[in-house]
Amino acid sequence: MQSARPVVEHRRAPRAHGTLVFRYHRAPGGAADVAAWMAGGPARGPERVPDPTMNFSPSGIAFDDIAICADGDVLLFELGIPGEPGRWRGGARVVRISPVPIDERDEFVAATHRVAIALESFPDEGVTALAAYTERTRRANGQSA
Repeated sequence: MQSARPVVEHRRAPRAHGTLVFRYHRAPGGAADVAAWMAGGPARGPERVPDPTMNFSPSGIAFDDIAICADGDVLLFELGIPGEPGRWRGGARVVRISPVPIDERDEFVAATHRVAIALESFPDEGVTALAAYTERTRRANGQSA
């Protein structure tokens, strides 16, 4: 009889499940577009605002949306904490995109895919705010901090 292998956690910090203020678009020029975006440049492609309920940590976010990107794509995003005034721009890489299982789809949300991104370029203030919000959300959901 084969025993189950232990689950190895690869994330730097535990994730929380809650809402974020989040919009994004694909970077048509890839990583070369990140600096201009973070300096306040305009979106160079159609922006998406996915369902605000997401899984997140200070190093990554997973959200449901339609399939407009692929594994390895660079996304440019703006993120905010609900109820707080700050907004931060950043760049992320798509780690994984996969279909949302049929039994997990919401009939009122058009999302068909789950997108997992790693935050690669994000201001320190944004990381600090996201870390604090992740901890607060985990506690509110009854998870250990």
